[in-house]
Amino acid sequence: MRSKLIDTGLLRKLETLKLNSNIVLNKGYSGGRKSKSKGSSVEFSDFREYVPGDDFRKIDWNAYGRFEKLFVKLFMEEREALVNIFIDTSKSMDFGQTKKSFIAKQLALTFTYLSLSNLDRVDLYIGENNSLQNSGYLNGKKTLPRIVTYLDNLQFEEKEDFFPLIKTRQYKKGISIIISDVFTDNFEETIKYLTYMKQRVIVIQILTTEELTPKFSGDITFIDSETDQKKDISITSSVQHSYQNTLKHFIGNIEEVCNKYGAIYTLLSNEISIEEMIFDKLIAAGILRG
Repeated sequence: MRSKLIDTGLLRKLETLKLNSNIVLNKGYSGGRKSKSKGSSVEFSDFREYVPGDDFRKIDWNAYGRFEKLFVKLFMEEREALVNIFIDTSKSMDFGQTKKSFIAKQLALTFTYLSLSNLDRVDLYIGENNSLQNSGYLNGKKTLPRIVTYLDNLQFEEKEDFFPLIKTRQYKKGISIIISDVFTDNFEETIKYLTYMKQRVIVIQILTTEELTPKFSGDITFIDSETDQKKDISITSSVQHSYQNTLKHFIGNIEEVCNKYGAIYTLLSNEISIEEMIFDKLIAAGILRG
């Protein structure tokens, strides 16, 4: 599988990681997460025939010797998780030296790959023409090339707020990952809704160095990428100081909402590589584990 988003070497390194959702599932199909389902204390439960994309480590080679067919072991206490990945395709995401949109695609592919490797099911959501579009649940690594093509061709052109669209659907109990710059007035209501829908919410906020530590000076005309509104500003030291205070409050409010509803939150910047994001920031935040 080839992709301009993540090279195959990094994909191989991802095999050492898992999505650290800590979610407890009560029922479902075989997967890689523990459930509270009642039964024998012995985890092994049954077999089913192997299909492409299954974890080859669960192949029962003794059964192959007897039947000349590949079977995988099923485990009584393991159930698949339903993983929803929400990708903010607003125009504001198409900004930066390394664009936030490109990082969002890389992260979406990372979470998809880890979920499929763990035998979970994945559904990708985007905003398009002021409505929420989704891929439908996908499972097995056999679906990965289709997802890569989808992400490679994804455009970030929407001018409507993505977050209210999330509340237009209902979701089965699972994990919801939001990848966005979180430029919205509807953040808390969206997180509250997903929590009500029994989601384990993970928020990945992406901001650029240009947004975190802008180097502008003098008289500047700013143009809103989503409304096309213009604003002339004279950048002085007091304006820079005010901006940093506003930014601090903006990020602090997002963290406060996430803490309030038990969501996991991390802020990522385009100043570091995708590998550093994955193996440093996301692990440190408790989103991924080895």
